[in-house]
Amino acid sequence: MSILDRYQAYADAFEETYLDDDWSRIAPYFSENAVCESGVGDARGKRAVLAMLKAGLDGFDRLMDSRVPDFATPTVDGDTVRVSWSVTYTKGRAPDLALSGVEFATFEGDQIALLHDDLSPEAEKAMSEWLAAHGALLQGD
Repeated sequence: MSILDRYQAYADAFEETYLDDDWSRIAPYFSENAVCESGVGDARGKRAVLAMLKAGLDGFDRLMDSRVPDFATPTVDGDTVRVSWSVTYTKGRAPDLALSGVEFATFEGDQIALLHDDLSPEAEKAMSEWLAAHGALLQGD
């Protein structure tokens, strides 16, 4: 299986995990020493990476009323898969929040050794402004 196919399988498994919170489904896609880098911090080691991904979903995505992801066709450069993505969130009567960025997954064999996510500057600004104006909606119903 190519790393592109492996990444797509991971992305599909991640979306299933978003729905049912079964993190054992995506654990096999990461190496034991995997690293995840994002705008909220870094995680080192498979357990820490999975915990960070779960915390991101629990602390933001699952607090929204809806989440609609859209992924561009991934590309491969050596051992790294690159994919541009966007996600549109809704919450109550607040305006939709559209975020976009790029994810890089560097593989060692058939496992992700480094997962790196970058929000676009526009997305960082939109998120900051949305949270300032509507973040109280995420504190619970």
